[in-house]
Amino acid sequence: MKLSIPRNLLAALLLLPTAIPKTPAATTAPPRKLDIHFLVTAEPEKVFHPTKGPDGKFSQPEPVKVAPRGSLVAAVIYFKDCQPDASGNCNVDVDLQGIAPGGSVFENRKGAALWRVKAPGPGMTQLGSSYMKMQLERSDPAGTYRVIAVAHDRVSGAEARAEASFEVR
Repeated sequence: MKLSIPRNLLAALLLLPTAIPKTPAATTAPPRKLDIHFLVTAEPEKVFHPTKGPDGKFSQPEPVKVAPRGSLVAAVIYFKDCQPDASGNCNVDVDLQGIAPGGSVFENRKGAALWRVKAPGPGMTQLGSSYMKMQLERSDPAGTYRVIAVAHDRVSGAEARAEASFEVR
């Protein structure tokens, strides 16, 4: 059996791919650059158990410059722009280190989970799930205390570092 196709139909079929509008290729979101910062505060309840004031607004914790002896100080980590994986989750962990005035290390935690759930939107700052609490005793040495965090985005491979300090007198 011989199949015969009219020439004008054959020409139309050959030109068909050029007549169909091209759809733009799927664009991927630009990679995000992980960013972190510390808040060291002597008002941890305002971070962990926020309440609204009489004006209906949440009171904001203030950074501590000089921590009173006998007080609880919290170093919390805020982050933004972790890279989500194919399911939309971030996988960010953090190494936390606390250094006393004489240079001794009082905390050295590696690989703590900073965020391993749904990624916040691009540019949105999020309180991380890891933090450091420090109970300052009367016997603790006076001087400058430092806290250091290095976050690792396991999806993008990015790292971010933050450091904060406060005084004990």
